[in-house]
Amino acid sequence: MSNGVNFRVCAHCHSRDGELRMCSRCKNAWYCNKDHQMQHWQQHKQGSGGGRHGGGRYRRRSPPEPDLSTPIDSSISSLEASLPSSHSHRSSKTSALFDVRDGADSQSLEEGGFNEEWFAGILESIVRDLNQYGVCVIDDFLGAERADHILNEVKALESHGALEAGQVVSRQVQDQARGMIRGDQIAWVTGGEPHCSCIGQLVTVVDSLVAKANKHQDAGMLANYNITWRTRAMVACYPGRDTHYVKHVDNPNGDGRCITAIYYLNRDWSEDDGGVLRIYPEGKDQVASIEPLFDRMLFFWSDRRNPHEVLPAKITRYAITVWYLDQKERNEYLARLAHHQMTTTQPTHA
Repeated sequence: MSNGVNFRVCAHCHSRDGELRMCSRCKNAWYCNKDHQMQHWQQHKQGSGGGRHGGGRYRRRSPPEPDLSTPIDSSISSLEASLPSSHSHRSSKTSALFDVRDGADSQSLEEGGFNEEWFAGILESIVRDLNQYGVCVIDDFLGAERADHILNEVKALESHGALEAGQVVSRQVQDQARGMIRGDQIAWVTGGEPHCSCIGQLVTVVDSLVAKANKHQDAGMLANYNITWRTRAMVACYPGRDTHYVKHVDNPNGDGRCITAIYYLNRDWSEDDGGVLRIYPEGKDQVASIEPLFDRMLFFWSDRRNPHEVLPAKITRYAITVWYLDQKERNEYLARLAHHQMTTTQPTHA
């Protein structure tokens, strides 16, 4: 890759640090060391013989982290066995889920140019609006200068070929209806990758807000959750041409996700550009139409309370999404997933 951007990652821990070694059999996967290759072997061996395994690089195949969203009318879960089985609350920086409590403290926020008054005002809006409406919209979230830096990093990911077609339900369904369900291109990032530090700062600030809202004295429904983890940031691009995402629920099957946080990066957006996010709050006659305006931050409940769709985008549309997870629901989901895998892989007897 040009500009010194390294898109090789360890297929086991997703690290880019150090000198990665290529799998000599499939030539596609990379590892930090022999131990990581051995620990990843059970997942890797199914695709290594035919060179199909793509865990070591950004390749135009399935994203490096599974897409968890499922069409609203489908009962099929798209979660895969490779998702973490975290035995500890605290995830390493290379795992698929991250500890929300690693967000910035007050001093770090001030050093980054975010004062306490700014933080407190946004925190109050999140707590109030999620409880009252199930949706919270904050405009001019980080300021134009910071938003421009983030947009530049997103466009760099796009220009280096890091974005891949978003997947839903299963590869077979996506291949049969390419672009009919969702038309975005995505990449999962931690913010620690080269030239992604501004994305990382965005996520750190949102982490801090969500963690504080969860423990707020007036948390209301937020107090029903123990928000411990979050996903990586999903950078998404709808490349115009009426690309869209049909009506769906992010978490219809209790996979742990409770809050969806989306940051929009579309300068000079107009109504004719399309790409509006339309939310259909459960049990309400109103419909929320959220324009993907530049430097706009959006929070909403991830479960069946908020079915939503992305209307056809006429021009390129950029966004960054992070999902925040409740610890108890996530652990219960992983237990169900493990039980299902165990019962479906048991040998049958004649």
